[in-house]
Order: sequence, then C-alpha cells, then structure tokens
Amino acid sequence: MGAALSVIIPAYNRSGVIGEAIRSVLQQQLPAADWSFEIIVVDDGSSDNLEQALQPFGDHVRLLRHEQNAGAAAARNTGVQAAEGELIAFLDSDDIWLPGKLLCQVSAMRHFGWDASCTAFVLIERDGREVVAPDLPTNTLSLGELVWGCVVSPGSTLLCRRTLFAKVGLFDTALRRLEDWDWLLRLVRITSFGFLAEPLARISPSGSPGTSTIFPAAAKLWEKHAARLEPALKRKFAAGLDVERAAAHYRDGERVAATLLLGRSFLRAPFGNTRVASIVKTQYARARLRR
Repeated sequence: MGAALSVIIPAYNRSGVIGEAIRSVLQQQLPAADWSFEIIVVDDGSSDNLEQALQPFGDHVRLLRHEQNAGAAAARNTGVQAAEGELIAFLDSDDIWLPGKLLCQVSAMRHFGWDASCTAFVLIERDGREVVAPDLPTNTLSLGELVWGCVVSPGSTLLCRRTLFAKVGLFDTALRRLEDWDWLLRLVRITSFGFLAEPLARISPSGSPGTSTIFPAAAKLWEKHAARLEPALKRKFAAGLDVERAAAHYRDGERVAATLLLGRSFLRAPFGNTRVASIVKTQYARARLRR
C-alpha cells in the first residue's frame, strides 16, 4: 500500500455545486498505482440536502456532520481529526482541482523537499474573465514573505503531511476568517512551505466577508503573532493586515476608507515591494467578485 491521501471538503449549503468539486478529485491522476485516497466531506450545519447530493458518489465519500454551523476552521479540524491519510489536502466545496493537480504538487514537494505546499490558481472574475493568482514564482516561502498576507488559497490548494498538525496545531476556531493565514504563520516557523506557480485549481466567485468579520480576525491575528516578530517583519505584518482591512471596506462599498487604509499600508512598507503589489492585485480581484 502506498501513501494514502485524505481530501477534506468543508461544506455549508453547497449541495448544488459540491458534486463538481468531488468529481475533480476523482478524476485526478495519482502519483503511483498503489496510492489510495479518501474524500471526507464535513457538513458544517447545512440546511440543504447535502446527503442527497453526495449519493451518486457512494463509498467514495465519507460524510461527517456538525449539528450547527461552526465555521471553516472547525470544519477543517473535524476532517483532519478523522483523516487516515499520510497526506492531507483541502478543497472548498465550490472550487475544483484542475487536471494533474495532485501529481504535479506531490512531484514538486518531493523535488524541493517541502512538507507542505500550495499552488497558483485560476480566479474567475465577476465579468467571467480568468486571472491566475498569486503573481509569485515557484519557491520556498518564508515567514518574511508570509507576513505580507495569505494569497496562496490554502482552502483549495494546500497539501501537507498529516503529522504537521500535531506540531503546528489545528486551525484556530476563534478566527471566523484568516484562520488559514494564522496556520501558515505557525507552520513556517517549524518546517518548509513551498509554492508551485502552476495554476492547478479553479476558485469560483463566492461571498467574501466585510469589515464586521475581517476587523476582529485581523485584531486577533495581530495579538497572536506581532509580539514574536522583529521590528521590520512587524511593520510588514501591519501593512499586510491593512490590505485585508482595506479589501473588507471595499467589499462593503466604503471606497474612501479602503483607499485610506491602503495608503497607510504603503506608508508602513516600501511602495515598490513586489509582495505588496501581489497582495493588492489578488485581494482586489477577490473583492470585485462580490460586487
């Protein structure tokens, strides 16, 4: 028996689209003939008929349920704790993996010696145009790069060793947003985290939170990580959080507030920094999807 893989798909009222996500997993080419995999769908307190939507997939899918909606962090944690695979991959229920995703990503992790990785993705804009994001090269990402923000979409592209969760910890359920950024900031202090520039997932338009959700999450993130950062990284972290807040204002239709916060972000860090430019490009592409 080769290395087993657990694919975790959190779902909340996504019965109409989750089938496409699951099919994109089932159609993946595995790295070797002796590999096995499981798909774990975590129903996070849905009110639609998710079970019926999963019936065509039979034993290919294991369904776990939350009686009440607990959020993305809690749903992913439930999947991780139930997973049997040596590797764990995440996929949001309204996204899909593109052909070759698993094979390419596993090969890259072996080649570079990464314990965890994310890939680029295709983002569908409001007008139907496709944008490849983030604008980063294939590389090992450090803490100094991740303090700028989480632009690598772990929810649908993260692949990692299951044993990492015993070292890094689970996702923080106190965070209703930015929980993936928090986890990656903890991860890179412990082990290697890579980024593969090839777009291997398609991220569909979905509702993104505004200031009422982002601002408390940003404050919590600052509280958890700022004190452990050296001054230069702390300024970059503050700049990255300002970009998150600016994008939330933009989604709420508050463009003046968004512009002021974005300006403050640039004042905190060099204007010409390519990481900041990449974050701005990705965040505002996401923001346009909701409008």
